[in-house]
Amino acid sequence: MNIAIVDDIAAERETVRSLLLEYAAKNSLEVSFDEFSSGENFLAEYEPFTYTIIFLDIFMEGMTGIDTGNRIRETDTDTPVIFLTTSMEHMGNAFSIHAFDYIAKPAEKRKLFKCMDDLLRTKTILYSETLDFTHDRTDHRLPFPDIVSVHTAESNYLNITDKNGAVFHIRMTFSAICDRLAPDSRFLSINRGILINMDYIVRFEGGVCVLKNGRKYPVFTKKQKETEEKWQNYIFSRIRSGQKERGRKNGHH
Repeated sequence: MNIAIVDDIAAERETVRSLLLEYAAKNSLEVSFDEFSSGENFLAEYEPFTYTIIFLDIFMEGMTGIDTGNRIRETDTDTPVIFLTTSMEHMGNAFSIHAFDYIAKPAEKRKLFKCMDDLLRTKTILYSETLDFTHDRTDHRLPFPDIVSVHTAESNYLNITDKNGAVFHIRMTFSAICDRLAPDSRFLSINRGILINMDYIVRFEGGVCVLKNGRKYPVFTKKQKETEEKWQNYIFSRIRSGQKERGRKNGHH
């Protein structure tokens, strides 16, 4: 899990980071952090879909957390944003940008742990589920949500592309990786030897599947309509789940 913490107070960032490290250790999760002291600094380096979660302070010098959140949503509608705040005054604005939740400052262990539990359960993502392999004599652990595409190369080899654009050339059969990823409903076989993470699909056109990273993959001709319908059903299902979750959160708060 790659986590961003945006807060203009270093002590607050350290509190959140320490609690998240404790949560990760308790739940056998691998986490990494990027910390930012302002919304401006964060946005200067931000690229969509870089982070698993963004913790965002509402009251900061310069650009507010609400303004920063709105800028995030211009290009990234999916990454969960969790607001850090000393006041509930702006919660209406926070939820208008589909914030997942908020945590009162200073962050308290019980609330943060519950928030993380809810997030993991809502996303139906087991972040501990990783694809473990060796590439260029280095061991890698790639979380399932970070896998964008898998396609066969030469015999018994695969090319795996992750969300950051890295391509891993590994020795594994296509059937073996299909078995490994089978429990995760986001992966769709669009052609012989091509597996795509539906979270990264932009559209289908002219018998081609277009991804957010600009890559294009051919779709099996006889199953073009069926393949596109599966993706559409997945998207509708995800939207409905998000609406139900936002309704639950809004009703709760």
